[in-house]
Amino acid sequence: MARKRIEGTQFTTWDDVDQALREIGEIDRDLALIEGDTNHAIDELKAKAKADSKPLLDRKAALELAMKEFCEANRGEFAKVKTKALTFGSVGFRLSTKIVIRRIGDTVQALKDLGLAQCLRIKEEPDKEAMKSLSAETLAEVGASLRTENAFGYEIDRAKLPEVA
Repeated sequence: MARKRIEGTQFTTWDDVDQALREIGEIDRDLALIEGDTNHAIDELKAKAKADSKPLLDRKAALELAMKEFCEANRGEFAKVKTKALTFGSVGFRLSTKIVIRRIGDTVQALKDLGLAQCLRIKEEPDKEAMKSLSAETLAEVGASLRTENAFGYEIDRAKLPEVA
């Protein structure tokens, strides 16, 4: 389990700290139960919504298909205009151009080989792990600094919780 960082707690004995760990473990267990119940309820609601919406989605898809087929059968009416305005909306055809890439890796390499770097997206971001090896002066030059802190954390021994409860 990941260590947790906290600030500002005050106890007088190690037993107080141990009891706080026990209580945190019990709270985590109760929260997990609540979260599980919530997720179960959400899953049930999603399943019900999906079942309730299926007939509507099916009807919508059938109407869209019928509308498309009708418009394609009457395509001659779209020779001079791209869109036909109707009372409750409009229908029409638009010229669409797409780039189809079979293998991304091959295309990227070919673009590089042909010197078409302007057709590539390159995301640049600082590599913080690599920057840890830089000197403080170099970090300052690039607008960064190295901060070291001794952070407190704790771990719950969940196997021992049932013994106490």
